[in-house]
Amino acid sequence: MKYSNIAVGTDGSDASLKAVETAASLARAYQADLTIICAFYNNSGALFHAGQGDGPTGFPIVNQERAEEYLEKARQVAAAEGAEKISVLARSGSPVEVLVNVLAETGSELLVMGNRGVRSLAGRVFGSIPTGVVRHAHVDVMLVNTDGHNPPH
Repeated sequence: MKYSNIAVGTDGSDASLKAVETAASLARAYQADLTIICAFYNNSGALFHAGQGDGPTGFPIVNQERAEEYLEKARQVAAAEGAEKISVLARSGSPVEVLVNVLAETGSELLVMGNRGVRSLAGRVFGSIPTGVVRHAHVDVMLVNTDGHNPPH
């Protein structure tokens, strides 16, 4: 199978940057387009009117400005890994909803994401972002094991 459009989610964490690094490596190998996605909440948005901090399942809640910063860092990681055709998208909404919607919009055939939260108690009780995406995405999803990872270069 050859992927021509690969997407990856980031929340600015070192673990998500490991997923970006993996996605960029795949994009380089397949000569594919790479779309890096970051969900954010508007200050007038739904989740506790939050700008930053941690949400109920321990995932960072970011505003649009912070999302743009995370995407720029992720773009640098992807470029250093050799991905050539990189685009970034910051979208307002829940991470699962944003990731699934962007997959459809971009025609991505593969979503790469870290496994953060999959094994946590909160992830088992409330559901993790990776688990939610796997349930709703209609494309291949690759979970990168980011437990005990080395930060990207």
